[in-house]
Amino acid sequence: MKLFPNPCVALRRRVRKPPRGRTVEEANTWNLYLDIAWFGVLSGIASAFLSIFALRLGASNNLVGMLTAIPALINIVWLVPAARIIERQRQKMPVIILSGFLHRFAFLLIALMPFFVSAYRAEMVVTLVALSTFPAAMANVAFTSMMADVVPLAKRARVVSVRNILVGTTSTTATLLGGKFLDFVVLPLNYQILFTVGFLSSLLSLYYVARIKVTDAPPPGLSLAAARRTTLERLRSFWGMLWGRRPFVRFSVSSFVWYFGLFLPIPLYPIYWVRTLHATDGWIGLIAMVNSATSVLAYPFWGRLASRRGNRPVLLLSTLGLITYPVLTAFSPSVEPLVFVAVLGGIFGAGLNLSLFNTMLEVCPDQRRPSYIAAYTTVINVATFLAPLLGTALIDVIGIQPALLLGGALRFLGFLFYFRLGVGAHGR
Repeated sequence: MKLFPNPCVALRRRVRKPPRGRTVEEANTWNLYLDIAWFGVLSGIASAFLSIFALRLGASNNLVGMLTAIPALINIVWLVPAARIIERQRQKMPVIILSGFLHRFAFLLIALMPFFVSAYRAEMVVTLVALSTFPAAMANVAFTSMMADVVPLAKRARVVSVRNILVGTTSTTATLLGGKFLDFVVLPLNYQILFTVGFLSSLLSLYYVARIKVTDAPPPGLSLAAARRTTLERLRSFWGMLWGRRPFVRFSVSSFVWYFGLFLPIPLYPIYWVRTLHATDGWIGLIAMVNSATSVLAYPFWGRLASRRGNRPVLLLSTLGLITYPVLTAFSPSVEPLVFVAVLGGIFGAGLNLSLFNTMLEVCPDQRRPSYIAAYTTVINVATFLAPLLGTALIDVIGIQPALLLGGALRFLGFLFYFRLGVGAHGR
């Protein structure tokens, strides 16, 4: 068996346009594939070049850290209320469409901003990203809950794997072409055009989301006694509900530790590339492209392993492998070795994305699923908020290379927590 089978062959087998007499489930799966394929263009552009754009506009180290930290802080206070709003809606699709559009629209505003703002441009980028977090959080919770409703459990691993292959393919193409394009057009017009292309592609994604058919469910009713409860009593009841789901609690705590190690070095990478290794936009695009392309090749392998052995071995292998990314980055004397580092990041990042998502759905019960998803996401966003700020602060204290090594050490601690977890294998 080949470790990394041809992704084109895998897609031809799994992504076929349904016949005219297709079932609702087949049509939904097809639309889910096209949604993520078009969204991958914006995802690749934003993940590869948003921090670099802020740096080119004069962002400080701390401001680069805030690109990740401030959206996480907003999620901490907003996700649970957003989930409660979603749970009270009989029709979830209008919420997904409206919030999804507002999130995407922020990137058009980022593209247009340099035409109207001459000072504090980097700060404006951070502000627009932060504001887009409000609709993005609501869209993510509603969409994730909807995914569990429209994709049967038996087919979920395959659908998620194919979606990851598609987003990896389109984001790879976007980052490769985007990196080349940025080197040939003057700043900031090059980034403005790139983010506009990403926004327009994301609108096609939203079109296919709107075509998904989902059965409307009545919102959970409240008894008169429940309606009269105070906010404090409702909060206690909510946390009591979460605490009673022990697999969910253990997984959330383990994920908090892992995400702290995952995100501590995240803002350090672009700073290290641009200010230490003096990488061009073309090299940065190549690194992102190699990472995404390797993910595309690796997803079928991880998907088969998850189907045969469960999510637990995928989770453990991928978290263990991702320890190497910040460590090898810290020891890279030039930009060229980062291409090999990107290969490792793509291989193990694919397994992490697949296993974390599937394990999270396993430990969230069907009832009140949006609230459980929101609570889990809130927990990891606490880590996502604190870790980047600590990472950028450590640059002035211990230097960027020791800070990257610390990120690797914290990831190893997160791996140990997952190792003792005991969930993620065939629904355990």
